[in-house]
Amino acid sequence: MSTASLTAELSPRKAATVRRRRKPPLPLRPLHRLWRRTIDEIEVRKVALPVRRLPAALEGMAACQISDFHVDRDEDLVRLGHAVELINHQEPAFVFLTGDYFSGRDTMRRYLGAFGRELRRLNPAVGTFAIAGNHDHWASFDDIARTLKSAGIEVLSNESRRVVLRAATFTVVGIDDLWTRRADPARAFRNVRPDDCTLVLAHNPDTALYTRHLEPGPGVMLSGHTHGGVVRLPYYGSPLKSILKLGKQFYSGLNRYRDFYIYTNRGLGTFWLRLRINCRPEVSSFHLTSHFPRIQHETDRRRTRRSKLKSRR
Repeated sequence: MSTASLTAELSPRKAATVRRRRKPPLPLRPLHRLWRRTIDEIEVRKVALPVRRLPAALEGMAACQISDFHVDRDEDLVRLGHAVELINHQEPAFVFLTGDYFSGRDTMRRYLGAFGRELRRLNPAVGTFAIAGNHDHWASFDDIARTLKSAGIEVLSNESRRVVLRAATFTVVGIDDLWTRRADPARAFRNVRPDDCTLVLAHNPDTALYTRHLEPGPGVMLSGHTHGGVVRLPYYGSPLKSILKLGKQFYSGLNRYRDFYIYTNRGLGTFWLRLRINCRPEVSSFHLTSHFPRIQHETDRRRTRRSKLKSRR
Protein backbone atom coordinates (compact mmCIF):
# COMPACT_ATOMS: atom_id res chain seq x y z
CA MET A 1 0.00 0.00 0.00
CA SER A 2 1.49 3.35 -1.01
CA THR A 3 1.45 6.49 1.09
CA ALA A 4 -0.59 8.11 -1.68
CA SER A 5 -3.37 5.53 -1.36
CA LEU A 6 -3.39 6.01 2.41
CA THR A 7 -3.65 9.78 2.24
CA ALA A 8 -6.66 9.44 -0.06
CA GLU A 9 -8.51 7.64 2.75
CA LEU A 10 -7.51 9.99 5.60
CA SER A 11 -8.85 13.42 6.42
CA PRO A 12 -7.09 16.36 4.69
CA ARG A 13 -5.33 17.28 7.94
CA LYS A 14 -4.02 13.74 8.52
CA ALA A 15 -3.13 13.30 4.87
CA ALA A 16 -1.03 16.44 5.00
CA THR A 17 0.73 15.08 8.09
CA VAL A 18 1.75 11.94 6.17
CA ARG A 19 2.93 13.95 3.15
CA ARG A 20 4.91 16.46 5.25
CA ARG A 21 6.75 14.02 7.51
CA ARG A 22 9.84 15.98 8.49
CA LYS A 23 13.19 14.65 7.41
CA PRO A 24 15.96 14.39 10.01
CA PRO A 25 19.14 16.47 9.73
CA LEU A 26 21.41 15.32 6.91
CA PRO A 27 24.10 13.71 9.14
CA LEU A 28 21.46 11.59 10.87
CA ARG A 29 19.68 10.34 7.77
CA PRO A 30 21.66 7.07 7.38
CA LEU A 31 20.79 6.16 10.98
CA HIS A 32 17.20 7.22 10.40
CA ARG A 33 16.92 5.01 7.31
CA LEU A 34 18.34 2.07 9.28
CA TRP A 35 15.87 2.69 12.12
CA ARG A 36 12.95 2.90 9.68
CA ARG A 37 13.95 -0.40 8.08
CA THR A 38 14.00 -2.16 11.44
CA ILE A 39 10.43 -1.15 12.24
CA ASP A 40 8.90 -1.08 8.73
CA GLU A 41 10.43 -3.91 6.66
CA ILE A 42 8.15 -6.92 7.17
CA GLU A 43 9.56 -10.42 7.04
CA VAL A 44 7.36 -13.15 5.59
CA ARG A 45 8.35 -16.08 7.81
CA LYS A 46 7.59 -19.41 6.15
CA VAL A 47 6.96 -22.16 8.70
CA ALA A 48 5.97 -25.82 8.60
CA LEU A 49 3.45 -25.78 11.45
CA PRO A 50 3.04 -29.13 13.27
CA VAL A 51 -0.57 -29.82 14.26
CA ARG A 52 -1.65 -32.77 16.39
CA ARG A 53 -4.36 -34.96 14.86
CA LEU A 54 -4.22 -33.04 11.58
CA PRO A 55 -6.38 -34.89 9.00
CA ALA A 56 -4.43 -36.19 6.02
CA ALA A 57 -6.63 -34.16 3.68
CA LEU A 58 -5.39 -30.92 5.30
CA GLU A 59 -1.68 -31.73 5.02
CA GLY A 60 0.07 -28.74 3.45
CA MET A 61 -2.86 -26.34 3.86
CA ALA A 62 -1.72 -22.70 3.83
CA ALA A 63 -2.57 -20.16 6.54
CA CYS A 64 -1.20 -16.79 7.65
CA GLN A 65 -0.98 -14.99 10.99
CA ILE A 66 -0.40 -11.36 11.96
CA SER A 67 -0.46 -9.92 15.44
CA ASP A 68 0.15 -6.82 17.59
CA PHE A 69 -0.61 -4.17 14.98
CA HIS A 70 -0.61 -1.26 17.48
CA VAL A 71 -2.12 1.10 14.93
CA ASP A 72 -1.31 4.37 16.70
CA ARG A 73 0.11 6.45 13.83
CA ASP A 74 -0.37 6.88 10.10
CA GLU A 75 2.79 4.87 9.47
CA ASP A 76 1.34 1.92 11.42
CA LEU A 77 -1.67 1.93 9.11
CA VAL A 78 0.63 1.94 6.07
CA ARG A 79 2.50 -1.04 7.55
CA LEU A 80 -0.77 -2.91 8.10
CA GLY A 81 -1.75 -2.27 4.50
CA HIS A 82 1.55 -3.71 3.31
CA ALA A 83 1.04 -6.78 5.53
CA VAL A 84 -2.38 -7.35 3.97
CA GLU A 85 -0.81 -7.29 0.50
CA LEU A 86 1.88 -9.76 1.56
CA ILE A 87 -0.74 -12.10 3.03
CA ASN A 88 -2.91 -12.03 -0.10
CA HIS A 89 0.18 -12.86 -2.16
CA GLN A 90 0.55 -16.09 -0.12
CA GLU A 91 -2.98 -17.16 -1.15
CA PRO A 92 -3.83 -18.73 2.24
CA ALA A 93 -6.95 -20.71 3.09
CA PHE A 94 -7.12 -18.96 6.48
CA VAL A 95 -5.86 -15.80 8.14
CA PHE A 96 -5.52 -15.57 11.92
CA LEU A 97 -5.32 -12.27 13.84
CA THR A 98 -4.05 -12.61 17.40
CA GLY A 99 -4.77 -9.32 19.10
CA ASP A 100 -3.46 -5.91 20.20
CA TYR A 101 -4.82 -4.00 17.23
CA PHE A 102 -4.43 -0.60 18.98
CA SER A 103 -2.54 0.57 22.06
CA GLY A 104 -5.32 2.61 23.65
CA ARG A 105 -8.72 4.21 23.33
CA ASP A 106 -7.64 7.47 21.68
CA THR A 107 -5.76 5.88 18.80
CA MET A 108 -8.46 3.24 18.44
CA ARG A 109 -11.07 5.95 17.88
CA ARG A 110 -8.83 7.81 15.44
CA TYR A 111 -7.94 4.86 13.21
CA LEU A 112 -10.78 2.37 13.66
CA GLY A 113 -12.47 3.09 10.34
CA ALA A 114 -9.28 2.95 8.27
CA PHE A 115 -8.23 -0.19 10.19
CA GLY A 116 -11.44 -1.90 9.12
CA ARG A 117 -10.99 -0.86 5.50
CA GLU A 118 -7.50 -2.37 5.38
CA LEU A 119 -8.61 -5.67 6.89
CA ARG A 120 -11.55 -5.87 4.48
CA ARG A 121 -8.96 -6.35 1.72
CA LEU A 122 -7.86 -9.69 3.16
CA ASN A 123 -8.78 -12.43 0.72
CA PRO A 124 -8.31 -15.93 2.20
CA ALA A 125 -9.96 -18.83 0.41
CA VAL A 126 -11.97 -19.88 3.49
CA GLY A 127 -12.00 -17.19 6.19
CA THR A 128 -10.36 -14.97 8.79
CA PHE A 129 -10.56 -15.44 12.56
CA ALA A 130 -9.61 -12.94 15.27
CA ILE A 131 -9.19 -12.75 19.04
CA ALA A 132 -8.55 -9.93 21.51
CA GLY A 133 -5.32 -8.89 23.19
CA ASN A 134 -4.83 -7.03 26.45
CA HIS A 135 -4.59 -3.60 24.77
CA ASP A 136 -7.86 -4.21 22.93
CA HIS A 137 -9.77 -4.60 26.18
CA TRP A 138 -8.08 -1.50 27.58
CA ALA A 139 -9.13 0.38 24.41
CA SER A 140 -12.70 -1.04 24.05
CA PHE A 141 -12.91 -4.40 22.38
CA ASP A 142 -16.64 -4.05 21.76
CA ASP A 143 -15.92 -1.32 19.19
CA ILE A 144 -13.00 -3.22 17.68
CA ALA A 145 -15.03 -6.45 17.44
CA ARG A 146 -17.84 -4.66 15.59
CA THR A 147 -15.33 -3.32 13.07
CA LEU A 148 -13.73 -6.74 12.62
CA LYS A 149 -17.11 -8.36 12.03
CA SER A 150 -18.11 -5.66 9.52
CA ALA A 151 -14.89 -6.52 7.64
CA GLY A 152 -16.07 -10.14 7.32
CA ILE A 153 -13.86 -11.46 10.13
CA GLU A 154 -15.13 -13.95 12.70
CA VAL A 155 -14.31 -12.94 16.27
CA LEU A 156 -13.85 -15.71 18.83
CA SER A 157 -14.10 -14.92 22.55
CA ASN A 158 -13.72 -18.13 24.57
CA GLU A 159 -15.52 -20.07 21.85
CA SER A 160 -14.83 -22.38 18.94
CA ARG A 161 -15.85 -22.89 15.31
CA ARG A 162 -15.80 -26.23 13.50
CA VAL A 163 -14.61 -25.92 9.90
CA VAL A 164 -15.18 -28.48 7.15
CA LEU A 165 -12.62 -28.34 4.35
CA ARG A 166 -11.56 -30.92 1.77
CA ALA A 167 -14.05 -33.36 3.35
CA ALA A 168 -12.10 -33.08 6.63
CA THR A 169 -12.91 -31.28 9.88
CA PHE A 170 -10.87 -29.19 12.26
CA THR A 171 -11.80 -26.70 14.97
CA VAL A 172 -10.57 -23.14 15.48
CA VAL A 173 -10.60 -22.24 19.20
CA GLY A 174 -10.30 -18.63 20.31
CA ILE A 175 -9.30 -17.95 23.94
CA ASP A 176 -9.74 -14.43 25.28
CA ASP A 177 -6.91 -12.42 26.82
CA LEU A 178 -5.03 -13.73 29.85
CA TRP A 179 -3.63 -10.50 31.34
CA THR A 180 -7.07 -8.85 31.56
CA ARG A 181 -8.44 -12.02 33.20
CA ARG A 182 -10.90 -12.74 30.42
CA ALA A 183 -9.32 -16.04 29.35
CA ASP A 184 -11.60 -19.05 29.95
CA PRO A 185 -10.03 -22.08 28.21
CA ALA A 186 -12.63 -24.51 29.59
CA ARG A 187 -15.45 -22.44 28.11
CA ALA A 188 -13.56 -22.07 24.81
CA PHE A 189 -13.24 -25.87 24.54
CA ARG A 190 -16.78 -26.57 25.74
CA ASN A 191 -18.07 -27.68 22.33
CA VAL A 192 -14.85 -29.37 21.16
CA ARG A 193 -15.04 -33.13 20.73
CA PRO A 194 -12.35 -35.34 22.32
CA ASP A 195 -11.05 -36.48 18.93
CA ASP A 196 -11.10 -33.03 17.25
CA CYS A 197 -8.06 -31.47 15.62
CA THR A 198 -7.77 -28.01 17.13
CA LEU A 199 -5.97 -24.82 16.16
CA VAL A 200 -5.97 -22.48 19.15
CA LEU A 201 -5.66 -18.68 19.03
CA ALA A 202 -4.46 -17.12 22.30
CA HIS A 203 -2.81 -13.70 22.45
CA ASN A 204 -0.51 -14.56 25.35
CA PRO A 205 1.65 -17.73 25.03
CA ASP A 206 1.27 -18.30 28.79
CA THR A 207 -2.35 -19.27 28.09
CA ALA A 208 -0.95 -22.71 27.28
CA LEU A 209 -0.35 -23.26 31.00
CA TYR A 210 -4.11 -23.24 31.57
CA THR A 211 -5.00 -25.72 28.81
CA ARG A 212 -3.04 -28.71 30.19
CA HIS A 213 -6.10 -30.36 31.74
CA LEU A 214 -8.29 -30.06 28.64
CA GLU A 215 -9.11 -32.91 26.30
CA PRO A 216 -8.25 -32.86 23.45
CA GLY A 217 -6.39 -29.63 24.25
CA PRO A 218 -4.51 -27.62 21.62
CA GLY A 219 -3.38 -29.26 18.42
CA VAL A 220 -1.26 -26.15 17.96
CA MET A 221 -1.40 -22.65 19.47
CA LEU A 222 -0.82 -19.32 17.69
CA SER A 223 0.12 -16.35 19.88
CA GLY A 224 1.68 -12.89 19.85
CA HIS A 225 1.99 -10.38 22.73
CA THR A 226 5.79 -10.41 23.12
CA HIS A 227 6.82 -8.47 19.96
CA GLY A 228 9.51 -11.14 19.60
CA GLY A 229 11.36 -9.74 22.60
CA VAL A 230 11.91 -6.39 20.77
CA VAL A 231 15.70 -6.76 20.91
CA ARG A 232 17.36 -10.01 19.81
CA LEU A 233 21.12 -10.44 20.15
CA PRO A 234 23.08 -13.00 18.10
CA TYR A 235 23.85 -16.20 20.05
CA TYR A 236 21.79 -14.94 22.99
CA GLY A 237 18.25 -13.98 22.07
CA SER A 238 16.38 -11.27 23.91
CA PRO A 239 18.24 -9.60 26.82
CA LEU A 240 14.96 -8.37 28.29
CA LYS A 241 13.60 -9.95 31.44
CA SER A 242 10.97 -12.53 30.58
CA ILE A 243 7.36 -11.42 30.83
CA LEU A 244 6.31 -15.04 30.26
CA LYS A 245 6.03 -17.79 32.83
CA LEU A 246 6.90 -20.19 30.02
CA GLY A 247 10.28 -18.50 29.58
CA LYS A 248 12.02 -16.33 27.00
CA GLN A 249 12.34 -19.13 24.46
CA PHE A 250 8.62 -18.64 23.78
CA TYR A 251 9.13 -14.98 22.85
CA SER A 252 9.36 -15.80 19.16
CA GLY A 253 8.96 -18.60 16.65
CA LEU A 254 8.08 -22.28 17.00
CA ASN A 255 8.57 -23.98 20.36
CA ARG A 256 7.24 -27.22 21.75
CA TYR A 257 5.25 -27.22 24.98
CA ARG A 258 4.36 -30.68 26.32
CA ASP A 259 2.64 -32.51 23.44
CA PHE A 260 1.92 -29.56 21.13
CA TYR A 261 3.65 -26.57 19.56
CA ILE A 262 3.22 -22.86 20.20
CA TYR A 263 4.05 -20.37 17.47
CA THR A 264 4.69 -16.80 18.68
CA ASN A 265 4.45 -14.10 16.01
CA ARG A 266 6.76 -11.06 16.44
CA GLY A 267 3.96 -8.63 15.59
CA LEU A 268 3.75 -5.70 13.19
CA GLY A 269 3.83 -2.62 15.41
CA THR A 270 5.60 -1.16 18.41
CA PHE A 271 4.42 0.02 21.80
CA TRP A 272 5.98 2.68 24.00
CA LEU A 273 9.45 2.40 22.44
CA ARG A 274 9.41 2.65 18.65
CA LEU A 275 12.28 0.24 18.48
CA ARG A 276 13.17 -3.18 17.08
CA ILE A 277 16.69 -4.59 16.93
CA ASN A 278 17.24 -7.75 14.87
CA CYS A 279 13.53 -8.39 15.36
CA ARG A 280 11.66 -7.35 12.21
CA PRO A 281 7.86 -7.12 11.94
CA GLU A 282 6.44 -10.44 10.83
CA VAL A 283 3.82 -12.05 8.62
CA SER A 284 3.75 -15.77 9.46
CA SER A 285 3.07 -17.98 6.45
CA PHE A 286 2.25 -21.53 7.55
CA HIS A 287 1.93 -24.84 5.83
CA LEU A 288 0.17 -27.22 8.19
CA THR A 289 1.73 -30.62 8.75
CA SER A 290 1.13 -33.67 10.93
CA HIS A 291 4.89 -34.32 11.18
CA PHE A 292 6.52 -33.31 14.45
CA PRO A 293 10.19 -32.39 13.90
CA ARG A 294 12.57 -31.95 16.79
CA ILE A 295 12.76 -28.20 17.33
CA GLN A 296 15.66 -26.80 19.35
CA HIS A 297 14.81 -24.18 21.94
CA GLU A 298 16.76 -20.92 21.90
CA THR A 299 18.98 -22.11 24.78
CA ASP A 300 19.80 -25.31 22.89
CA ARG A 301 20.66 -23.31 19.78
CA ARG A 302 22.97 -21.07 21.81
CA ARG A 303 24.82 -24.10 23.24
CA THR A 304 25.19 -25.55 19.72
CA ARG A 305 26.59 -22.26 18.39
CA ARG A 306 29.04 -21.94 21.30
CA SER A 307 30.30 -25.48 20.83
CA LYS A 308 30.82 -24.81 17.10
CA LEU A 309 32.76 -21.62 17.88
CA LYS A 310 34.97 -23.46 20.37
CA SER A 311 35.68 -26.23 17.87
CA ARG A 312 36.90 -23.65 15.32
CA ARG A 313 39.46 -22.19 17.74
